[in-house]
Amino acid sequence: MKREEIEQRFQDAGWSLDASFEDYLIIGHDGYRISLLAHKEWWEADNPIFELLDHEEMTTYWVNDGVPSPQHAAQLLREHGQPPEEWDLP
Repeated sequence: MKREEIEQRFQDAGWSLDASFEDYLIIGHDGYRISLLAHKEWWEADNPIFELLDHEEMTTYWVNDGVPSPQHAAQLLREHGQPPEEWDLP
């Protein structure tokens, strides 16, 4: 998947884009506390994985079944989020 396609999918799902780390990450945010990250090493994958981050709870969760909406991301983080140090990177 190309960078532009990932960015469009983020926007279509309701995320605002943040270009502050554009050489390394594609960052979507909900304007409040949750971010969706596409790490550069996964941009070209046929089925990329994305990292969800809850900045208040300091939890993370990896998804590989498409781009969730901010509301769905919040639910996934509530149900499955863990501190980053407890995750094995995919």
